[in-house]
Parts: sequence; C-alpha cells; structure tokens
Amino acid sequence: MSEDIYLDKPTAVARAYRDQTRAVLLAALLGDLGLHHFYLRRPYLGLLSLAFCWTGIPGVLASLDAWRYAFMHAQAWAERHNGGRLGKPVPRWLRPALALMPIAILVAIFGMLYAGYDF
Repeated sequence: MSEDIYLDKPTAVARAYRDQTRAVLLAALLGDLGLHHFYLRRPYLGLLSLAFCWTGIPGVLASLDAWRYAFMHAQAWAERHNGGRLGKPVPRWLRPALALMPIAILVAIFGMLYAGYDF
C-alpha cells in the first residue's frame, strides 16, 4: 500500500519539455531581451539580460548561446534540459541560417554605407 504513494511523485521526465529548435530561435531572434533564458527556466539570467539589454552585451551572448544550442548534440540537450527525454532534432536549415545571418547583416550595413546612408 505504501508503495503506491511513491508512484504518484513527479519525476524528472514529467517536467515540461523544452524544444531545442525553439530555444535556438528565441536566442537568435529575441536573445537581447533574454527570452531564451526564461524559456529554459533560468529567470535570473533572463532578468539580468533584460536589465542590460540597452548595452548590446546580452545580444552578443545570446548569439553565442544560439550557436551553442544549435550545435549541441540532441542527447546532451535531452540530459541537460529534458531529464534525458529525447525530442526532435534541430532542422537542417537552421545551422546554415545561423551562419548566414551575420553575413547578411554585414552586407546590408555595407550596402547602406555605399548608398550614402549616414549612421
């Protein structure tokens, strides 16, 4: 009878599932505000990023986080964030898109400078 009590306890696998692709996109697109930290259950880092978002430093750190999350092995992600439960792998298009994003931004900046736009 006392054994039935222990079966109802929540386990690490019963925690909310955190998608690796969603974390990459949050870090890459909204990382300046620290939304990926809130998504990964790290509210103190999220608040710290939000407090210093005007400096640009959280954005640089978030882009590094996006790279780290995108190239992290699925098993390592599952152990760290999902209690060992495997999820969907990162789509193939996401890694090249992360590599091309800074290049596209630099091309846009140089194009604006060439066109005479003054910052």
